[in-house]
Amino acid sequence: MAILEDGPNGGFRGKVGSVYGYNLNGKCVIRGARKKSTKPPTAAQLAHRQKIKLVSKFCGWIKPIVNFGYQFEETKNSGRGKFQLAQQHIFKNALDVDVENQPVINMEKVQVFVGELVSPEGVLARWEDGLLKLSWIPNPKYGDSMFKLNLALVSLDREGDLKMAIADAAQGECTVDIATFRKDKFDYHVYIGFWDTYHGAFSNSTYCGVI
Repeated sequence: MAILEDGPNGGFRGKVGSVYGYNLNGKCVIRGARKKSTKPPTAAQLAHRQKIKLVSKFCGWIKPIVNFGYQFEETKNSGRGKFQLAQQHIFKNALDVDVENQPVINMEKVQVFVGELVSPEGVLARWEDGLLKLSWIPNPKYGDSMFKLNLALVSLDREGDLKMAIADAAQGECTVDIATFRKDKFDYHVYIGFWDTYHGAFSNSTYCGVI
C-alpha cells in the first residue's frame, strides 16, 4: 500500500504495483523492486551484519531498561521508537572489537538513560554489608526534591534490574537493598542518572563500574 503526499498530484510513499515511491533529499523518487543479490557478501558486509545482530540481541536483553530510559527521547524523534533509538546509540557509540577482531559491547560507553539534564559526576558504587552503596556529587541545579536518581543494573549473564527514583538527586549518596542480587555470583554493570519527575526529562546515564 502507498500513501499519497501533497494531494493527488504529489508524490507517493510505498508500493504501487511493481514500483516503489519514496522521498530522497526533498525529491519524490520512484524505483522498481530491488533484485536479490547473487554475489557473496563481502567481509565488510559480514562484519556489519555481526554488529547488527549483536546490538539487537543486547538491546533485546535490556529492553525494559531502555524502554524506560529512552521514553523522552522518543517524543523528540518521530518515526523512531525507544528500542530503535537505543539500538542506534549502541551501534554508533558503544561498539568495539576484541583481539580476534569480533564486535563487542563496550559497557562503559552504553547509555541506558538519555536526556538533556547534566549527568551525575564523581560516582562510586560498592557492595557493603550486603547492600549496594552509591555516591555522587550533588549538582546545585538539581536541589529540588522533584529531581530523583535512577539506577540500572545490567548483566551479560542474567536479566538486570531497574530502580526508579531511589533517592533525591541532592542527597549525594544512598543505600539500595536488592536481595536477589546479593545471592547472585554474576557481575553487574551499574548505571545511574538524574530524572526531572515534574517536567519529564532524564540525564544521560553515568557508568559506575562493575559490582
